[in-house]
Amino acid sequence: MDTGGGHVADAAIALRAIVVDDHRIVLDGLRRLIETVPGWEVVATCERAEDALQVLADRSADIVIADLRMPQMDGLEFIRRVRGHGKRIAVIILTADIADDQIAEAMRLGVNGIVLKEQAPDTLLDCIGAVAAGKTYFQDQALRSALDRIRTQEAVQTPGVELLTQREIEVSRLAASGIRSKEIGAKLGISPGTVKLHLHSIYSKLGISTRVELANLANRLPKSPA
Repeated sequence: MDTGGGHVADAAIALRAIVVDDHRIVLDGLRRLIETVPGWEVVATCERAEDALQVLADRSADIVIADLRMPQMDGLEFIRRVRGHGKRIAVIILTADIADDQIAEAMRLGVNGIVLKEQAPDTLLDCIGAVAAGKTYFQDQALRSALDRIRTQEAVQTPGVELLTQREIEVSRLAASGIRSKEIGAKLGISPGTVKLHLHSIYSKLGISTRVELANLANRLPKSPA
């Protein structure tokens, strides 16, 4: 892990980035690319997601640019943990390819932009600039087509959702955001064991078996019981 970065940022347009990718040559190239923009600084490059989490715990940054496929902890799990700790930092996924279900999960986690590695380097800079301005960036045609498919699927009512109780909806939303049973219990004033019982009931009603599947349904959960 390298936490260097000697670029002197222009305070008017300063932007601090952390880059996470398990290939050192990619990290070095991304640092050089990003720091061609005056005022933009890469404050850390990390080959492991675990290292990036530690950096985020110790210092501030504006944007994280993370690969999707990494050993030990992949990009989506990394983002899930970042969000689970309440980090408001913007997140960009930089990946060679991404499946529809991964796009759906990324959107649920509040990813601000996705750039494919096959795209031109300027595309990443455009994405960073857009995200820094508070926008989202999903410009690739394949990504837009995937988003359209996901939105179409989510428009279909999910069988079983109307059977959830108010408490089950609350537990579902918290579990889908990546929060663990103990933390869910603390937030709702119930025991971790009761949380697990609720999750068992939720899975049964929705016909699913994992939190990942629950996360993919999060946007279709009602705000109040049907």
